[in-house]
Amino acid sequence: VEAAAAAATLAALPVSAAGLSEASVARDNGMALVHCEVAKLSDKAITGFAARVLDAGGNARRVVLAAACSEAVRLHWGLVSRVGGPWQLPPQGWTSSSPRDSQSGGDTALVTDFEDADAEGVRLLELVLPDAARKSMAFVLRTQTDRFVKLGGRDMFLPLSHETAKDMQASDGEGNHEAKEKNRKHSENGGRDEPEEEPLERVVRKEWDLDALRFDAGKLPDGGSFDAGLADEVSHGEEGCQRSLMHRYNFAAERLGRAAAAGHDGLVVMFTWFRFMAMRQLVINRNYNIKPREISAAQEKVTMQLAEIHRSRPELWEITRLTMVTIGRGGAGNIGQRIRDEILDVQQRNNCKGGMMEEWHQKLHNNTCPDDVVICEALIEYIESGLDISVYWARLAKDRVTKDRLASYDRKITSEPHFGKEQCVGLLRDLRAYLKTLRAVHSGADLDSAANAVLGYSQDSCQGKSVQVSPVAEVASDRLHGLLVRARCAAEVTRSQGDPLLALEPMIEARWELRPWVVPGGRDVGNRLRDVIYLDLSLESAIRTMIEGCLAHLGSCEPADVMLIVGVALENVTMSAGGNSELLLCLKEWRLVAKAALESNGDWALRAKAAMDRIRRELADQSEHCSRCLQTPAAELGKRLRIDGHILRIFAEEVVRGGSAAPLSQLLRALDPILRKVANLGSWQIISPVEACGRVACVEALSSVQYAVYSEATVLVAQKVGGDEEIPDGVVALITMDMPDVLSHVAVRARNEKCFFAAVFDAAKFEEICGLEGVYVKCKPSPGGDEAAVERVTGDVQGATTSNGAAHVVAKPSGSLALKRVDFGGEFALASSAFSLKVAGGKSCNLNGLRGRLPDWVKLPASVVIPFGGFDAALKQPENAAGARQIQALLAELRGSQDPQAEAKLAAIRQAVQALKPPQALLSALRVAFKAEGLPWQGEPGESQSGTAAWLAITGVWASKWNDRAYISCGKTGLDHSSISMAVLCQQVVQARYAFVIHTTNPSTGNADELYAEVVCGLGETLVGNYSGRALGFTAPKGDLSQVQVKSFPSKSVGLYVEKPTLIFRSDSNAEDLEGYAGAGLYDSIIMEASTHKPIDYSSDPLVSDPGFRAELLHRIADVGCHIEKVLGSAQDIEGAVDADGSIYVVQTRPQV
Repeated sequence: VEAAAAAATLAALPVSAAGLSEASVARDNGMALVHCEVAKLSDKAITGFAARVLDAGGNARRVVLAAACSEAVRLHWGLVSRVGGPWQLPPQGWTSSSPRDSQSGGDTALVTDFEDADAEGVRLLELVLPDAARKSMAFVLRTQTDRFVKLGGRDMFLPLSHETAKDMQASDGEGNHEAKEKNRKHSENGGRDEPEEEPLERVVRKEWDLDALRFDAGKLPDGGSFDAGLADEVSHGEEGCQRSLMHRYNFAAERLGRAAAAGHDGLVVMFTWFRFMAMRQLVINRNYNIKPREISAAQEKVTMQLAEIHRSRPELWEITRLTMVTIGRGGAGNIGQRIRDEILDVQQRNNCKGGMMEEWHQKLHNNTCPDDVVICEALIEYIESGLDISVYWARLAKDRVTKDRLASYDRKITSEPHFGKEQCVGLLRDLRAYLKTLRAVHSGADLDSAANAVLGYSQDSCQGKSVQVSPVAEVASDRLHGLLVRARCAAEVTRSQGDPLLALEPMIEARWELRPWVVPGGRDVGNRLRDVIYLDLSLESAIRTMIEGCLAHLGSCEPADVMLIVGVALENVTMSAGGNSELLLCLKEWRLVAKAALESNGDWALRAKAAMDRIRRELADQSEHCSRCLQTPAAELGKRLRIDGHILRIFAEEVVRGGSAAPLSQLLRALDPILRKVANLGSWQIISPVEACGRVACVEALSSVQYAVYSEATVLVAQKVGGDEEIPDGVVALITMDMPDVLSHVAVRARNEKCFFAAVFDAAKFEEICGLEGVYVKCKPSPGGDEAAVERVTGDVQGATTSNGAAHVVAKPSGSLALKRVDFGGEFALASSAFSLKVAGGKSCNLNGLRGRLPDWVKLPASVVIPFGGFDAALKQPENAAGARQIQALLAELRGSQDPQAEAKLAAIRQAVQALKPPQALLSALRVAFKAEGLPWQGEPGESQSGTAAWLAITGVWASKWNDRAYISCGKTGLDHSSISMAVLCQQVVQARYAFVIHTTNPSTGNADELYAEVVCGLGETLVGNYSGRALGFTAPKGDLSQVQVKSFPSKSVGLYVEKPTLIFRSDSNAEDLEGYAGAGLYDSIIMEASTHKPIDYSSDPLVSDPGFRAELLHRIADVGCHIEKVLGSAQDIEGAVDADGSIYVVQTRPQV
């Protein structure tokens, strides 16, 4: 009767399902039928379903399932004692016909793949269940896109005996009216209804505490130190390790303890050795036959030790993770042995017992290795390509498995694969299943095998050997399981839907779920920690792969979505890095900016640009750091092992490229033009707007040539510009991809010397300019200061002219700049009321000229000056007679700025100046002047720590007259160095929350009706000195200061702060404001107490995060600039600070140049 009813239902199914009954009956094998069902489903992919329960003897049941579907399908199933009762796992010993592993579906369910479809589109699955006669099977179907397909809105049940069938009917008759009504409507609609599950959507992310990611230890150490003794031992043992992977892993297991005891220096040797193996640079098999399970067991010993190092040695976090990635997980028992057994099944089921497959079979029996993963992948791609043999060889070559390597195995592989078309379907199915077995042993970062190891799975019996892996207690939660299933399905869907976040977000959420166990000293999972770590490593790798795959399609994504993708990539890098505090601050800021982007809120693109620049800088630092750490050990061990020279040269570079930071860097590069377009930014920032002509020369860093002399007009293209360098003689234009502040010292000097200076943000444009090396070009800025043209000069380059009047460099004649030396006036120290240009420079006098002429809310610090000639007078005191003679002798040895020994001689002079003793007359005068100004007296040098520090600061300022930059700058301009007089301005330090510099005429455009200012967190030294990153830059029209426009958000990583009240001693020479010299910033200003570097968290700083606070502060700073310009009657270059209470101080001002 049941069979007749099933046949009637079958007749109503679509034509595509007509083979269902026939296909399922064909698997009866003469067994007695217990129960059968056929159902019509309304899912868009699954149209029909048939099931037959057969008596397999005793209480065992054989279940044959058939589904008509257009895509891969999985059975999510368990056993129940009654309809609606709790699901249970089947008893041990169950088997399935699927060649793929079953996975845990939670604590009470399994997920098993159907076989691949036959020619009619029917997919089959057989299950043999022991001791199941009093049970029913509960199940739903899961599509490839992770859609759950049910019948009439509820789970499906299959009785496994006549008794349970009767129980099911009784239960169904007693209730469940809602389900019956759904089934009635389903029939009335002609068997059509909407799928129960919607297409994949993004996961809902938890609100994780980002500070929990902070991990201060574990970063690769700087430098390239390594344990040379261990390197010698490894190289001497290499010959014995070449017998088999078992020998190699056993050798490693015996030495990992010693390596860990030596710390990073030991473990970096082991990592390098393993990576050489992974790069296929070492022999893995020579004259030895070994069983796969013995290799797998030896491998397990190594990975278990590494997992313990990962847990207990936080300082070795990064190097341990790098090492684990190079090695497969391994495993004892049947896991490894199945490599040997399953290949026989593959051959037998697909009738391919000779040729390449037999050679590979013999190789697998003799000595399996990671190459087998590549060979299996190559065979799969060969079949998928329609049997294009070139695809096979290309896949092998990608991982350096060459013909010579295949022929080098003890069991050589010299034949090519040749399959018939009739073999392809079965081989593709079986090789894909076999690849999982290979990856479970050999691959360190395969997500499927790593997920199975944590969630638990069963493998059916093969050659009498089955595998049962239990879930890792506590770790294998329902949420983790759901995230991993979604990630796997979404990774496939993403290729067609083009939304990488569908896969990326569940992957990164899964890493968060693992975090409590993965971190050093985390929760205990006993001997399963290795499995958890490998899952984390696999997720990191899967995220990286997904990002690499989506790079080409970013143009079709919304900018806000690209921001989210970058956020996941940054999160991934942060979670894997040791010493990650800087990355964590970047991540916090990025999260807020990404949220603003989703809401189209304010200047989000401009803010994102600053955050991106900071991330890029940190990634570059990490890359260089990694190279310094790994390259030397690789070179040294490689030399001992005779590794190919090319492999050694690119070793560290390949490690960096294979890490999570590389695709993040690519993402940022792709995002840059998107942000610039949204923020309406040009491709350039013009810092010094003049036209210039010259021949292009390219350098890595401006600092490397700042004292060079170019014999012709030169357009210098520099990758890096710090901010405090000199512009070399002969340079008429400077172009960089770096981001120096518009008001940095090098920027001021460029404008003063009428040198074109610009930053270009378009990487392609920068590369194009670099390609013009040796070509004569003309640089022309746009009036708006955001674009520039760099064009070839053709014809008569000798006649080319520029707005700075220099087609060629004309050397400045000696003495072309004159400066009169100022003699000592008789007073060692003066209070501010006595300041004049006869005793001090512009810093002191300009500031004094503002007293009483500014609004009360603008504060000026109390000031005392040690006047011009104070140094010479101190030198003449009896206590400094010996020092004076030493300094005079050293000065006599100087031979100008071109003296090849100038650097050493100048250093000796500075050291001698700082060794001078404080004259008592100077101390007495300082004490009186300090008291008059209300400055705290610091005590006598030598008697108090603060007094000694103050004297060292004073002599440090004097000594800065002989700084390398200052001395060479005099030589460049022809200025007589001996004519420079140095005053020292003593002030109370403003404990600055923010510091600012104002140019009251916009220096980028020359617009006198608009001021430009820059603001940084902490002291101003990060703004004017050599500190990477940009300040917050803004413009304000003087006619309406409320119209402040932010031009750049801050991206500096650190701020300088003083923790307690102290003094600063500023250089104030007679040369700093000399036109044509650009002396500002050449000499030192020294804080008596050392300032503290602190990382800046822009996500919580109101300068960035609070628009109202920012607008008010910038308006007040702009107002200060206008007031000072009005008082002094000319454009001004102003430095100031804002303290913790919001009070604004002006610490110096000078005429703007």
